[in-house]
Amino acid sequence: MDIAKASIGMSQVHAKQQFGVGLANEVKEQLEQQGEAFDQMLESSQVPTHPNLGQNIDLKG
Repeated sequence: MDIAKASIGMSQVHAKQQFGVGLANEVKEQLEQQGEAFDQMLESSQVPTHPNLGQNIDLKG
């Protein structure tokens, strides 16, 4: 194998790695944004509280 072919091959591998890293960063940022939106949705939701909720268990089926 000559030096030119080796150089081209290494350049292609490097380009693929950079593309993969860039794609992973974009996915990470998108997931972080979705997580923040989900957190905001949970914080804004109002769950009514009942004083006896969860206090009793019906064991007769």
